[in-house]
Amino acid sequence: MSYVKTSVGYRRRSKRSRVRKRRVFAFALIVTLATLAAWLWNDGRGGAIGHGVSARALTRSVPRSTEAPHWTDSQRLGLTAALRGAFAPALDGAGDWSLAVLAPDGRTIYDDRSDQAVAPASVQKLIVAASALDALGPSYRYHTIFAARDPAGDGVLDGNLWLVGSGDPSLQSSDVRNGIAVLLRSGLRRIDGSVVIDATAMNGPEYNSHWDAEDDGQDYAAPTSAISLDGDTVESSGDGGQPVWTPMQDVDRYVAGQTQTMLRARGIVASTSPNLGAAPLGTAVLWDHKSAPLGELEAHMLFLSDNHYAEQLLRTVGAEVTGEPSDDGGVDAERHFLTRLGVPSPGLRLLDGSGLSRNNRVAAITIARLLVAEEPSLYRLLPRGGREGTLADYDFTTALGRVRAKSGHLSNVASLAGYATTMHHGRVAFAFLIDGSPADPDAAIVRAVDRLVEY
Repeated sequence: MSYVKTSVGYRRRSKRSRVRKRRVFAFALIVTLATLAAWLWNDGRGGAIGHGVSARALTRSVPRSTEAPHWTDSQRLGLTAALRGAFAPALDGAGDWSLAVLAPDGRTIYDDRSDQAVAPASVQKLIVAASALDALGPSYRYHTIFAARDPAGDGVLDGNLWLVGSGDPSLQSSDVRNGIAVLLRSGLRRIDGSVVIDATAMNGPEYNSHWDAEDDGQDYAAPTSAISLDGDTVESSGDGGQPVWTPMQDVDRYVAGQTQTMLRARGIVASTSPNLGAAPLGTAVLWDHKSAPLGELEAHMLFLSDNHYAEQLLRTVGAEVTGEPSDDGGVDAERHFLTRLGVPSPGLRLLDGSGLSRNNRVAAITIARLLVAEEPSLYRLLPRGGREGTLADYDFTTALGRVRAKSGHLSNVASLAGYATTMHHGRVAFAFLIDGSPADPDAAIVRAVDRLVEY
């Protein structure tokens, strides 16, 4: 029998343990890099798992790009002319932009206002992804547990049943039902107390105050909670019977009510109404649900640009690094991470994890330098341009099969950042952020990446 030592401490590994696991992972990664590189440069077609992400993409790693021929001055000038031509229609009359291409050693190959901080949209998710991998490790898993003071005796639980969350963004109602099935098999039939939700692992308001009011009620602007369930959205039928998802209101109490309803549906009845509160010290764990590894969760987030995953991760990183499981704590952790890496951050302003706030500001040089510094870990988590995730419909030509990147969109904001494998200079990192263009910035970005890979 395992026990809850503290409502928060149960879900945190010690730093010493985390370091040991990181070292083991790093050793295994180094051993497999050389043999796995060739596969990842090709199609890598594998069975879909989890959230439609290639199974191989989540279990195999790639090396850093090998040393490529030096860029001569004439080649850089040629690239600059080519990219300026590609971007010209979108930049004519644009409000602002920030563009950068870097070699694997971090040297600048192309720069157009690269130190100008602009609205990044979902490209900002690269920061929380890299920060989380650094702080937690790719094997980190969230835990959600059912707990009680003591196991049930003769089918009756004397006291409350706690459902303790740790912030798992992937937790589904079906997972909780599986937990209830475990309780049922253990003989539980009655709770002489309440179903109590413990969401104390995270702090702060459910909704970010910096998000635009027009996003209220949209499924992509779901609330944040330590007991996140079903993406913190509720499914209903819309016009024509099509499913519609709307954000939950008062997540913790909603989940408490739903959990009691699910228990009742399996014949387990609580004597009092559901409630909220921290599980006491020494509580016995009756069921422990582990999420998929962090690497898989991040692949889902980056492939599908899942805002909810990004917000949950931000608070998790804050808890791990600063001891403050809030948006502010997460942002502080991200800033510390960038500083430690030596990544420049001119004009940096981070207000959330997802990039949904229009008031976020990030410069292209920040994103590009981060991509260079975190190349192996981020590269393997990004969708392939023109083939997967949010990049499936990008109409690349020469860049098809040669680019992995994260897209970003808000009203009047278009961005793309990632890696491109050029024909003669190996893999480079790029960040293209355009705000307020009256033309078609996505088309310009696609043209620019196509021209980039020709070098």
